[in-house]
Amino acid sequence: MSKKEKRWRRFYLLLMIFFYAIYVPVSILEWLAGDGGIPITAVVVGMALPYMRKNHLQQIQVKQDQGS
Repeated sequence: MSKKEKRWRRFYLLLMIFFYAIYVPVSILEWLAGDGGIPITAVVVGMALPYMRKNHLQQIQVKQDQGS
């Protein structure tokens, strides 16, 4: 695993922790409390983030294998 891939894995880990531990629960609680609208952004990003991570890391691995 290259340094670039390790940095991106750490970035995605921190991003996912922030998103799933803070952003999604807060937006759902606001929606349930009636203070905000339906949390469409939280739902869409929550479903897309793992796929984006997987695709990006796969691209990094392919570029690394081509460079070797």
